[in-house]
Amino acid sequence: MTDIHDAIHAFLQQQTVTALPGDVVPFPDQQYMKAGVVPYIRGEEGVQYLLMKPKTRDPLNPPAFQICKGTRMYLRRGSGWRDMKPGDEGVVDKETLAVTAMREGIEELGLQLEAIAELRDVGPYKFSSERTGKNKYMWLFTARLTSIEVLLPLSEIAATTSDRAWLKLPEFEATGREDHRAILRDIDNKIKGLLD
Repeated sequence: MTDIHDAIHAFLQQQTVTALPGDVVPFPDQQYMKAGVVPYIRGEEGVQYLLMKPKTRDPLNPPAFQICKGTRMYLRRGSGWRDMKPGDEGVVDKETLAVTAMREGIEELGLQLEAIAELRDVGPYKFSSERTGKNKYMWLFTARLTSIEVLLPLSEIAATTSDRAWLKLPEFEATGREDHRAILRDIDNKIKGLLD
């Protein structure tokens, strides 16, 4: 885990993380426990987003493609990195939201840091917990990639990911996780505003 954190810290020191247009305050209050990344590429066919499908716990009801996100971690002295849980908001030595987003992108999507041309802070979004249905919040970043092919092989990413795919917004609207559709729609509008 330390190696991945070291690589991400080195990458972030060389990146200028800017906000997408809108009312986003970069690097917010550190109470958020979820962060994620939305990699994208603009090609001849328009903007495409890299999304993931988690492994299913229920084969009769497989999950839909969704935005890559995960739980922030903190370094627990003497026992290593641990996921943050409610009540851990005040812990020290926790990942920044950008580190969590990049780590999740590497683990769940096979993101390679050297393929990121531009990293942007998108801000907070509300989603529903798949297990409990309760509202939760995550902080998201976008990563414009240099190439659609520069990803780790699927065999080298986390066992919790069953698939990943490049999708355009209309494809995701039709097949993506319902509570993530409005999020990607908002991000798509912001990105297209930059490209116009």
